[in-house]
Amino acid sequence: MAFISEDDIEQAILAKLKSEAFGYNVIICDSDPAHKEDLDDGTGRSSKKMCVLPNILKRQLRKLNPNIPQEKLDEIYRELTADFTESDLVSKNYVLYKKIRDYIKVEFRQD
Repeated sequence: MAFISEDDIEQAILAKLKSEAFGYNVIICDSDPAHKEDLDDGTGRSSKKMCVLPNILKRQLRKLNPNIPQEKLDEIYRELTADFTESDLVSKNYVLYKKIRDYIKVEFRQD
């Protein structure tokens, strides 16, 4: 009888995502407690507590909103990546999810 571990399943899924059929760039974060403070994991995070990939978020904000001034995109980025550890995380996550799903209203003067 063969035993399939959770790690076997995870490795098979990662291999599939990296394959030519899908072509994803997979970032593996080191969860080893000995490397708990090591931020050189390819994610661009400033803390292991960050739940977003900052470089990707910034790049996609620009890509999806090419006509919005960079200063406004920086404000949105700060809003989405603020430290919410002192608040009710469930309700804050829902508020941020709705903003991302529906829209974030931005006002600016052009020219």
